[in-house]
Amino acid sequence: MIFKYKTLSIAFLLLSVCTFTREERQRDWQTGKVLDSQRSRYFSGTVGNSNTNGSVQDNGSYGTYNGNTSTSQTAIYRVYQDFVIEGETYAYYAQEHIKWRWSKPANLTVNGTVKYAVDKRRLYVIDDDGKEHEMEIMRKVLRIPETAPK
Repeated sequence: MIFKYKTLSIAFLLLSVCTFTREERQRDWQTGKVLDSQRSRYFSGTVGNSNTNGSVQDNGSYGTYNGNTSTSQTAIYRVYQDFVIEGETYAYYAQEHIKWRWSKPANLTVNGTVKYAVDKRRLYVIDDDGKEHEMEIMRKVLRIPETAPK
């Protein structure tokens, strides 16, 4: 009897996890145009260490210090790939944070089409290689409809 309830509870847990992940992946995909792409780097600080070795000699009324200091520091940069994507209603300026040196940004063709979805302040794109990338929307601009010439 206990085995039957454990089996049912495990099955229910697996079903709820599968349902949750499926709902998370459903997005309202739209087709847009990539207007621009640019890489940017921002200095965010340094990482390093410093060592000091020395000795103090007391000569009565005054003292002397003999020593040496060694320092090594490495500059840290944050790297972003910036994209401008135009949809039917809005144009989006979005940034993809490149977190690791070996990470690759979305492979998008300027003046080409792209599938994208918007979720709050996040922009999801499917690049030319079929991979999904997540970006932060930095700016959203309402497109003004073009009017026919008079």
